[in-house]
Amino acid sequence: MKDVRILAVCPAYNESGRIGSLLDKLIPLVDQVCVVDDGSTDNTYEEANERDVIILQHPTNKGKGAAIKTGIDYFLKSDFDVILFIDGDGQHSPNDIRKFRKKINDSDAEVFVASRFGSEHWIKNMPFLRKISNLLSRFGIWVLYNGLVIEDPQNGYRAYRRIAIANIECNTTGYEAETEILIDAYLKGFEFDTVQIESIYDGHEHSSKFSLLMDTWKIPGIMVKLFFRRKPYLLRSKSKKIRYRELREKITL
Repeated sequence: MKDVRILAVCPAYNESGRIGSLLDKLIPLVDQVCVVDDGSTDNTYEEANERDVIILQHPTNKGKGAAIKTGIDYFLKSDFDVILFIDGDGQHSPNDIRKFRKKINDSDAEVFVASRFGSEHWIKNMPFLRKISNLLSRFGIWVLYNGLVIEDPQNGYRAYRRIAIANIECNTTGYEAETEILIDAYLKGFEFDTVQIESIYDGHEHSSKFSLLMDTWKIPGIMVKLFFRRKPYLLRSKSKKIRYRELREKITL
């Protein structure tokens, strides 16, 4: 089987002091790296610009969802097979891309979500409130979306084949966009697979831009909003989801 060509998209906001070392490890493991600088006010752009990467800039901070969509737009104009998202704050190890690549080459799934669930770092080092927030997200998706199990739904380390990301809709601009994308992928019948990873929490949790106060409530909010708007209970079977996807396919395919 031919090895897939991977574009890594790295949303970044004020990651000076972290983005450079991340990119140094990331660049040799993928076919191209695209940094989306989401209106940083520090030296994030300068550090990234010293490396062999594509840099897309937002003039002001628009939110992680907006940075993701900018990366998707770039990917859809390219000829890469897979888009992989990795956060710029150092909480994900680029070495785990080897696990992603193996899973992508061996699996027929179209969506690959990293999971820290049950790992030693998750048990010992993940901040308690983040752990609770993540478990509640997992439970909410399971309840509202026909028993869909995503081990680590708040993990931004994930990959999508071209056919999936070209069909996925996303209308939010914050961290809740990651949940919206997963739900939309499920409703359109794409298959999921899990990549087990170890995340880094030794001091890095303080660099995360995820706000437990502001962002946590938006995630269940988008779950409930999409439940009433998209009526997932009408799309329980695989055949219905595929038919739904065919009716909504984008012209870009």
